[in-house]
Formats: sequence, C-alpha cells, structure tokens
Amino acid sequence: MSETARFRYVQARLQARHGDRADDLLWRRLQSIGDVANYLQAAQQTTLRRWITGLHSKQGSHEIERMLRRHYRDYVDEVAHWLPTRWTGTVQLLGRLPDLPALQYLLTGGSIPAWMRDDPELNVFATENPGTRLEAMQNSDLAWLAEGWQMDQPLVDNWLDYWRSRWPREPKLTGGLEHLARLLQEQVHLQHNNTAAATDPRAVLGGRLTAVFRRYSFQPAAACAHLGLVALDLEQLRAQLVTRVLFADIAETGT
Repeated sequence: MSETARFRYVQARLQARHGDRADDLLWRRLQSIGDVANYLQAAQQTTLRRWITGLHSKQGSHEIERMLRRHYRDYVDEVAHWLPTRWTGTVQLLGRLPDLPALQYLLTGGSIPAWMRDDPELNVFATENPGTRLEAMQNSDLAWLAEGWQMDQPLVDNWLDYWRSRWPREPKLTGGLEHLARLLQEQVHLQHNNTAAATDPRAVLGGRLTAVFRRYSFQPAAACAHLGLVALDLEQLRAQLVTRVLFADIAETGT
C-alpha cells in the first residue's frame, strides 16, 4: 500500500473514532451521577466503555489514574501502528506526555510517594537517592530527557525538541506537527502563568485541536490532534471519577 493510500485508510479510522467521542450531553449526564459505582455502570453503556475497562468502584484515585494512563498509552500505540512505518515513532512519543509532570517531580529530588512505586512506567526511577534516579533515567529510553534536564532545559521544551527530531524529513507533512508543537507551548505558558480566562481552557484547546484535525486530514498531524483530543477526554473522565472517589473517602472517614 502506498503512503498516500495508507493515510486515506488512517483518516477513515480516525474519523470513525472521532465521531465516537463523548459529546457535551453525555458528559453532563454522567456529571449528574453521584457515586463511582453508578457512574462506571452508566459509562459502560456509552462510547467511554473502552476507557473504563478494568476500573471498579473499590479502586483508589491513584490506581484509577494509573489505569487511565495505561489505556492512553495503549491507544497511542494502536493509532501509531495504523500509520506508515516511518511515522510510527513520531506518534508513539505522545504516550510519554502524561508522565512528564511525574518525571519532573522525580528529577527535582522530591520524596517518593507510594503510587509511583506501583506504576510500571515510573517505578524504575522511584528510588530515594536523586543521583540514582538520574542514573536510572540515563540508562533508559528517556536518556534524552535526563540529558536535557542536566542542561536546565524545561521538560516540555526537551520533549518538543526530541519529538521534532523524530519527524521524517518531509516538510509537506510536518507543517501540521509544528502547528501542534506551538499549541502545546502556548498551553504550557498559560498554565505556568495562571492566565485567567473567561472560557474553559480545556474547551478552547479542544476547539483548536479539532481545527488541526480537520485542516491536516490525511497527514500525521491529524492522528496527533486526535490523540490530543482523546487525552482531554481522559482528563475529564479522570476528574469526574477521582472527585467521586475522594468524596466517598471523605464521607466514609469524615476527614
């Protein structure tokens, strides 16, 4: 199959998955459900069912977050393997984005919370000695991240530089990826500066990613924009689930 034909195939699958995403009406309906068990039962009957596989009402917030990150990484790998082989690595690297806050925490030398020791993507770095953590990262597939950290480069900038280095030399197909890179940098800037916004920043970012998805159809940027939208969906799902778990804990313990 030619690369052009392959991208047509990929776009058809992306359009189908894009159409299956939860809409505002579904999110509002789920938001009205008060406890975790009923929430999961209702979500199981919707297009969110693939994301709640393996979740149950007895799990703590950290376990729920860990499983959602795992589902996202699995989905990134699935989409990456739809694309022509030379673009697979570009897309797969998106699976590491949700780990960047935890990796930054580890590199700054903070004490190790128990949930990091239980996370198979992080536990190899979860030692109390900061030097040992850095060494473990230098000996892993994240050596490039450790190198940038030692040069005082912000993790997101480091990730973006490495991501760009994985792009094939194909200017006609990397313009959309550069567009996405700028979106990510702008989003991080807004978060770091606590910029007040009259509208929901998640909705604004979702709208911009949707525009990229449409503008760069039949290109790798469409796949990456779709995965960005899925990440926003999972962030919203995480927030609704974790809120209910924490509320149940408070109700049970009184603290």
